[in-house]
Amino acid sequence: MIFDNHTIKILMVTRETQSDRRYGLGRSLMPLVEELYRRGIEANYLCQTDLGERALLWQQRLQRILSSLPGRMNSHTHFSALLQVLLERFNMGRLAAKLATKQGYTHIHCHDPIIAAGLRFFLRFHPKCRVIWGVTEHGFACYAQAIHEDGVHLGQTMMRIMRKWERSILLAASWVIAPTRSGIHQIAHDLEISPLPENWYHLVHARPVLNHYSQEQAKNLLGWNKDTVYVLAVGRIAPVKQFPLLIEACARFKTKENFQLVILGEGNYDELQKLAQQLDFPRKIILAITENIGLYLCAADLYISASASESFGMANLEALTAGTAAICTAVGGVPEVVGDGALLVESNPDALAEAIERMLNDQSLREAIAQKGQARAKAWPDITEITDRYEEIYRRATR
Repeated sequence: MIFDNHTIKILMVTRETQSDRRYGLGRSLMPLVEELYRRGIEANYLCQTDLGERALLWQQRLQRILSSLPGRMNSHTHFSALLQVLLERFNMGRLAAKLATKQGYTHIHCHDPIIAAGLRFFLRFHPKCRVIWGVTEHGFACYAQAIHEDGVHLGQTMMRIMRKWERSILLAASWVIAPTRSGIHQIAHDLEISPLPENWYHLVHARPVLNHYSQEQAKNLLGWNKDTVYVLAVGRIAPVKQFPLLIEACARFKTKENFQLVILGEGNYDELQKLAQQLDFPRKIILAITENIGLYLCAADLYISASASESFGMANLEALTAGTAAICTAVGGVPEVVGDGALLVESNPDALAEAIERMLNDQSLREAIAQKGQARAKAWPDITEITDRYEEIYRRATR
């Protein structure tokens, strides 16, 4: 098949909720969708918000039924949590297959291998539908390992089953993408795929576009005290982000009177506030939701990522773009992305606490790191360059 701009029609499919878009894939995918549209290529973004009430009800009922079946498996695998992960993604694959048939999509880009599995399964009920599909993996390491590290514990047997299934899905895909070179090679290693297939690519996220402010202006707009040191972390409230580790590290400061921790993210904050209180934080953590992440980054004195794993780390690149001094745990694809534009540390409270105190006590170091980070961000590929690569991948898949 050969398509021109007017016949290519691309559907991006994720399992995200509408709120996830603020801190998840939406920050990298929406600019791509908009740029494709600018080029005359129709592209749309599908997430859980697009599921109807009936589909969500079906998903919840099926999950309750299946969760009651396993017995001893629960001792090794968080089976109920795994079922939720699988069902919500399979349901997105079902919806993608339905829309591909009704609306004539030519390319389905699944941002999760289980969504792709659902798509493949439900396309069997639409035999006249011919679509080209591929996968982007957004976790560092294979998907099974990524969900395990994100809090869905998998026993050894289940891990083997999931990896075998994932391997078969990716080998059937027209393209497989990861956002870093180290990430794509780690996935191949985990799934015992060698050599790396020719249709597997590493393709970074485009340089983010942020609102820029002076620090004084940003602090005034947020109502922050100019005499307080603000440390900012960004991300959904999930185990892989290791916010408790960050709180523990911050609690080790010798002088904390003028210190304020700010977390931008969505989820259950209660346990984080309790931990901060137990560790004698002088102020409650500021927990916020925003559409204007640039405002917070420009106001912050220091940005910190304490993640246990990151395939890319979009918030890290946003911190560099804003010119905010950054500390990041040297995990997954983070070193590949930030280079010398952030202070890289080991993922433990001692190393993180030492790095934070060192940065806050040395203004010249903060300024030097911030300048290197901003220079790296300026040289980063923009959305035009990244869209060129995506378009090339889609067209190669059609041939």
